[in-house]
Amino acid sequence: MHLPLMTRQNYLRELESVRENLVRMGDTTIQLLGEATRAIAGSSDSAARASELEAQTDHQHRLIHDQCFSLITLQAPVARDARLITGALDAIVDLELIGDYAYEIVTLNASITHRPPSLILNQISELSSKIRDALSTAIDGWRSHNGTAAVSVRPLETSIRGECQTLYDKLSTLLAAPGDGTPYATLLIICKHYERILRHSVCVAEQAVSAAAN
Repeated sequence: MHLPLMTRQNYLRELESVRENLVRMGDTTIQLLGEATRAIAGSSDSAARASELEAQTDHQHRLIHDQCFSLITLQAPVARDARLITGALDAIVDLELIGDYAYEIVTLNASITHRPPSLILNQISELSSKIRDALSTAIDGWRSHNGTAAVSVRPLETSIRGECQTLYDKLSTLLAAPGDGTPYATLLIICKHYERILRHSVCVAEQAVSAAAN
């Protein structure tokens, strides 16, 4: 049975609102990941900003979650509409986890009392920037609602994971050297968080592709 015209128009507006709110949540998460990059680079004011952004992502998650379940309950969407809604529900979980990991990176970085060599920090910052770019591309897939941009994220995963492994090896060597290895142990955890963020970014991209499929 077709929905009445006005109801259908309202329904389509609400669907578009879900997508727009997801893009906003994605942009907030990208900003939060940017604060993690700034923290690694030595910024002293990232913690407060990261805390605000992390709280914002939690709020956005709840808003989109409620919107999606309202649409499912009231409209029983099918086909492409259903893919958009289920994709959005999956994507906001990934985005919230990315936000949690990014915030913890900022917190972990603040706990390092002795700054490690700048070469290692620069490599981690470069890794962070690449993963942030991958997330931005994934969100652009939701922004354009055609999935084209998001397709390019998956091929990046292998090379970035390779960079993660290179960093693990370097940090493990430094950790085993004489002296206080605590900073290197912390950086190992941070790199692991970045690898997890990459995995969730790929999921967000694939959800964008699926949601845009005809």
